[in-house]
Amino acid sequence: MRNIDFIKTQSQVIELLRFPLIVLVVFVHMLPFEQKELYPNLDANNVYNTITEIISHYLGRLPVPCFFLFSGYFFFYKITEWSTHIYTSQLKKRVKSLLKPYLCWNIIYVLVIYLKNVLFYSLGRGFDESYEELCTLSLYDIFVRLPINYPLWYLRDLIAMTILTPLFYYYFKYTKAIGLLASLIIYLSTFESGIPGLSTTAIFYFGLGAFLGQFKYNMLKFVIPYGKIASILAIIALGITTYYTASEANEYWLRVFLVFGIVSALFTGCLCTNYISLKNKLISLAPTVFFIYGLHMIYILGWFKGGLAKSFLGVSDYGKLLGYFIIPPLCIGLILILYKLMKRFLPQTLNFITGNR
Repeated sequence: MRNIDFIKTQSQVIELLRFPLIVLVVFVHMLPFEQKELYPNLDANNVYNTITEIISHYLGRLPVPCFFLFSGYFFFYKITEWSTHIYTSQLKKRVKSLLKPYLCWNIIYVLVIYLKNVLFYSLGRGFDESYEELCTLSLYDIFVRLPINYPLWYLRDLIAMTILTPLFYYYFKYTKAIGLLASLIIYLSTFESGIPGLSTTAIFYFGLGAFLGQFKYNMLKFVIPYGKIASILAIIALGITTYYTASEANEYWLRVFLVFGIVSALFTGCLCTNYISLKNKLISLAPTVFFIYGLHMIYILGWFKGGLAKSFLGVSDYGKLLGYFIIPPLCIGLILILYKLMKRFLPQTLNFITGNR
C-alpha cells in the first residue's frame, strides 16, 4: 500500500465525490419510479430502457447511501465519549444545517407552485397537477410523509437519524461488529417499517458511518486493498440486478450491488485524487451540491423534460436517449448560474437555505 496521508486523502475523496453523486441524483429524476421490463435484444426502445434503467434506477441509487455514510461518519468521528452536552450541541448545529434548509426548500416549492399557477391562471391557463395535488395535502404530507419537494426525503431521514444518534452510539458500543452485521442483514432483507424517516437505507448506512466514526476507522484503509475486488463484485451484482429488472428479486440484488458499489465509488474517488486538476475541479464544485439538490426538482428539470418530449428528439428512442444525457447537464448548468448569482448578490440567503455549506 502506497504511503499516503489517510486522513487528508479520505477528506478529499469524500469532497470530490459529492458533485458526481448529485449529478447521479439528477439522472434519477429523469425517469418515473416504475421500472420497465428489459429484453435481450437491440431494439431501439429496449436499448433506451436498458441504459436509462441502469443509470437512473441502479447507479442512481448510490448517492443516498453514500451521503448517509458520510453524515454518520462525520457525526461520530470527533466524539470520544457520549454526553448530554455533546448531543444537544450537535442537535443545535443540525437545526441550522439540516432542519432550517429542509423547511425552507419545502416552503419554497409550495410558494413556487402557488405563484406559478396564480400567474398562469391570470393568463387564462388552468391549474397544473402540482397545484391540484397540493390542495389535497395536509401539513403532515407536505413536510413529513412525502415531503412535497420529494428528493428531500433523504434530509428528512437524516434528521431522524440525527435525533436517534444516542441509540446508535450505545448500540455499537455494546454490540460492535455483531450489531453492524445484524443491521446489514435487516437491510438486505428489504424489510421496511413504512414509518417516514426510518427507512432501512438510512438506518444501515448512517449506522455504518456511525460505526466507522465511533471506532475511528479510516474508510480508505479498507477501500484501497479491497476496492478492486469490490468493483468486480459490484459489476456482477449490477448485471444480476439488471437481469431481474421489474421482478420481485430486483430489490434484493440491488441492495447487494449498493453495498459493493459504495466501496467501488470510494475506490474510484481515491483513484481520482491522483489527477490533480480533476480533483481540484470536483472539490471546487462541492459547495454547490446542496443547492442543486434542493432546487432541481422545483419545475426546472420538469421543464427541460417537457421540452425534450415536444422536440424532434422526443419522436425516436435514440433521440430520447440523446436527450436523456443532454438534459441533466443543462439543468445543472442553469442551477450553477443561479448559484453564482445568489452567491454574489444574496450570499446570506444562500448560506441560510444551504445550511452554510
